Amino acid sequence: MTRDRYGEPADGHECRNGWLTRPDADEPRPCLICRPHLAKTTNTHDFAEREPSARAAAAIRAEEGR
Repeated sequence: MTRDRYGEPADGHECRNGWLTRPDADEPRPCLICRPHLAKTTNTHDFAEREPSARAAAAIRAEEGR
């Protein structure tokens, strides 16, 4: 019987030490019953919501050859 991270019996899922994929898998998938802290995803972006400063804008124009 599989147990969750608290040691309680957990029915309905088969995992190996908290992971659903083989140990040699390229992308390991966590068992979210045993490892619920891994369910959270991050939303990152690499764009600015504001205009660059005058100094940065000048450097960008100089780099572009204007």
